[in-house]
Amino acid sequence: MKTRILALILMPLLCFVSSCSLFGGVADTGAVTVVIENSGEFKEYKIALEKVENKDEGALGVLEALQADKRDPLHLKVEDGAFGAYITEIGDLKNSGGGYIMVYTSNKTDSYEGAPTVAYNDTTLYQAGVGVSSMTVGEGCVILFRVEVYEI
Repeated sequence: MKTRILALILMPLLCFVSSCSLFGGVADTGAVTVVIENSGEFKEYKIALEKVENKDEGALGVLEALQADKRDPLHLKVEDGAFGAYITEIGDLKNSGGGYIMVYTSNKTDSYEGAPTVAYNDTTLYQAGVGVSSMTVGEGCVILFRVEVYEI
């Protein structure tokens, strides 16, 4: 129980601290799906990886490309912190009142041993163990954002 509580407290900090661009990258071809989950409702954004200009920015480059999409732009607010990019708002989600935006990915290598998982359309998504700038995005990748609340 103590380990789970400690993990829940430290995970947002780990995601924030590890958000600098160390490993992330975006494949040259394929497509990615970004999902915003809010109270059990899901909004999907799909984009061809060829449209991502900042491929060395990992998933952040994908989000920036979606933000620039004139057909259905993704609302995105990112702050630069001491350790890299930190998402404060995405879609209709906001960090506030004990809640924080958590990231899940279908790329298991961007997660960590024992990470919580969620299912989305028959795909297992793993809680990210790196920040969005360090995430690797390849063909068919699914990235889900949702607000989670600190539990003590």
